[in-house]
Amino acid sequence: MTTRKVILLLSLFSLLIPVNALAATGAPKEPKPPCRLQITNAHLSTFIFEKQGLRAVKVNASSICNVPQSSVTVTVELWKTGLLGNHLVRRRTFYSAGTTLPNSRVNNFLTFKRCKDRDPTQYFGIAYSKAFIAGRWQYARHTQTKRIIPLNCGT
Repeated sequence: MTTRKVILLLSLFSLLIPVNALAATGAPKEPKPPCRLQITNAHLSTFIFEKQGLRAVKVNASSICNVPQSSVTVTVELWKTGLLGNHLVRRRTFYSAGTTLPNSRVNNFLTFKRCKDRDPTQYFGIAYSKAFIAGRWQYARHTQTKRIIPLNCGT
């Protein structure tokens, strides 16, 4: 085999390697969105207990963006499970009128309900938001907590 044929074969082989590697890994991954909505699991609030002496169940959420966002609203709902379906316990919306810097958070830590008793009750949270980003309204769909948590807090 001549040197010229070897070089040609090696060149063709090197062109096929990236194509085969891409096919093996699947389609290219989509870039992550510039913003996300995080929500905590329902929990008994130590902050409210320490500051006000009240037992309360609470859910927190944050809108986190790596680009500037303005006119942000973050709505958090606290739900409990029941025999005839789930029941909305509390809904609170936090509004931030200004513009936030990239990599900053808009928090909604206001959604809680005072415990009436210590009856075991299962809770979860749902959050959604909207913000003005890059000249248009962006909406974060309903995000639910990962777990339904039983807490000794009847409401």
